[in-house]
Amino acid sequence: MLQEAIITKIRDDGLAEVVVERLGICGGDCNGCNECKYEHLMKSVVQNPIGAQRGQHVMIETPTKGVVKGALAIYVLPLVTLILGYLIAAALSLGESACIIAAFAAAVLGIVIAMVISRARHSADPTPSKIVSIIED
Repeated sequence: MLQEAIITKIRDDGLAEVVVERLGICGGDCNGCNECKYEHLMKSVVQNPIGAQRGQHVMIETPTKGVVKGALAIYVLPLVTLILGYLIAAALSLGESACIIAAFAAAVLGIVIAMVISRARHSADPTPSKIVSIIED
């Protein structure tokens, strides 16, 4: 996934701090819907292998595979565990209340597992995004 960014700071460890304009579902052409009015800028730390400098407009690349895996872990895993929790409780012939409690307990377990996966991925590669080119004005 490629995005335009502006470098705000060059760090001593070879990384760069950038600001990316986050485009919502509307693609950034909101025409006054005000849904993303205040949350449209996102700060991030990226690798700077090409030696770009502060103030330059750059193109950054984030591995799409990592974004998809992260979304699956955070959004889909808790939902799947919620459904499995309910189905297992129902298969054990528990009452409706017990099935609902089991479903929510399983969803909480799914959230905890997603957090563990997310932290493990972050410690393995804390800055997966990198600057791939400088955009000439």
